[in-house]
Amino acid sequence: MPGTRKDALEKVYKWIEGDEKSCIFWLNGWPGTGKSAIARTVARRYYAEGRLAASFFFARGGGDCSHAGLFVTSIARQLADNRALKMQQLICGSLEEHSQISKQTLQDQWTQLVVQPLSEYVTRGDSRTFLVVIDALDECEEEGSIGILLRLLPQVGGCKNVRVRILVTSRPETPIRHGFDRMETATHQGFVLHRMPTEVSDRDIRVYLQHHFSAIAAERRLESYWPGEQILTTMVQYAQGLFIWAATACKFIRVGKSKKVAVERLQTLLDRSAGNLSEPERYLDELYTTVLSASIPEEYSEEEKSVAYSDLRLILGSIVVLFSSLSVEALSKLLHLPSEETLETIAELHSILDVPKEQNLPLRLHHDSFRSFLLNENRCKEHAMVVNEQQLHLRLARGCFEVMSSVLREDICSQRDPGVLVSDLDISRIQERLPQEAQYACLYWVRHLLKSGQRIFDGGDVNQFLHEHFLHWTEAMSWLGKTSSAIEAMALLESNTKVRFLIRDCDVPKSRKFTIVIG
Repeated sequence: MPGTRKDALEKVYKWIEGDEKSCIFWLNGWPGTGKSAIARTVARRYYAEGRLAASFFFARGGGDCSHAGLFVTSIARQLADNRALKMQQLICGSLEEHSQISKQTLQDQWTQLVVQPLSEYVTRGDSRTFLVVIDALDECEEEGSIGILLRLLPQVGGCKNVRVRILVTSRPETPIRHGFDRMETATHQGFVLHRMPTEVSDRDIRVYLQHHFSAIAAERRLESYWPGEQILTTMVQYAQGLFIWAATACKFIRVGKSKKVAVERLQTLLDRSAGNLSEPERYLDELYTTVLSASIPEEYSEEEKSVAYSDLRLILGSIVVLFSSLSVEALSKLLHLPSEETLETIAELHSILDVPKEQNLPLRLHHDSFRSFLLNENRCKEHAMVVNEQQLHLRLARGCFEVMSSVLREDICSQRDPGVLVSDLDISRIQERLPQEAQYACLYWVRHLLKSGQRIFDGGDVNQFLHEHFLHWTEAMSWLGKTSSAIEAMALLESNTKVRFLIRDCDVPKSRKFTIVIG
């Protein structure tokens, strides 16, 4: 929002344009303090100026954005596409020289696709600073990859012909703190967002709340001065410097379809939040608890409430443990539920969920802090809502088996010729034969199975699935361009089970020969 976070933005801009030797700026802070908003604001400004060299926004549960597998190649592609840098020829030359780069380590990829081209770059009189933005590094799922990336990033500081700055945002998690501690002090500097003076954060949150309360008052035909200075000041105190608290509170009040409901919801927040203001995270948890409780009608009987909470646990829990976001329709099919039932369950949760109008678009959490809240019984005080993560992974794994068993078959895209290339097939045919829930099931069934802690044994679900559909699954993965992921999944399964004995008995017709080519 214009007019907010001026102090933090000024520090970042001053570092980017200043003479400091440090090439990395670490903006860290508690969940909900506005790190990603600042990262997007800075990225937008430098993109408009043609000086955003590249960006990568990690997102837990965001598929390829949840791990570092495509980090370097994504950065390299953006560097090559940047018209101001004009590095395409250098990067393409590196690709020709290292044709197997996609299979190499992150360190080799970074050296050959980023550092080497930057080192060979000739400025052609352009002395501008270029920016790389890496947001939410803590949401990278592999702790080992985080350490590797933090060892690699400072290498851009040695590039003499072009000035590159890297802005990193994250929570102050232990692996990231250790990564920065191991860096040479001169290579980086940082700023702790939640340590900004209280009056600065309170001022910004007050501006934010005033804006949204004015909009709610206009929409619901409330008095122009609603809710009044005293309540506004109380809400600022309740936020405790967390923008996500203010944002969630405003969404929660705004969901009320009438003047009466908006007023009642504001009062619910004021009543529920009265208490200890010294722990911001606890205060955010209180807000999430209020939102969840308000989604269950008070007039329900105890039995009806129990059923409603069970539905919430299943649907919300599934959303937070998914490895990649799914639409309402796809999630419902994976859980074997009517999509209308799913929509009805989350109808009052727009303050914590982004629910698109189109059912084929993915459901997303507004903020990752809700995931942490729902999976931690010490934080989620509404015990009827506490999610058992292992049970949910098992439910989703079984859903994956059911979906794959109903969809997968030989020659699923009806090509008849085994020599047809993926690039020659219309993508719409793949989407038709392998809908979103089937693609998800093919990609992630192994990960859900292992996360469930379920013991795999002869004659079980895995044995039966591999016996009937192993070749169908590998064919589907090849149509999706994920053959390497299939190999990795089998290696992961083998390392955790006796799967080598399960695969050998796959149902392969004796009259047919086949070859799996690993390139």
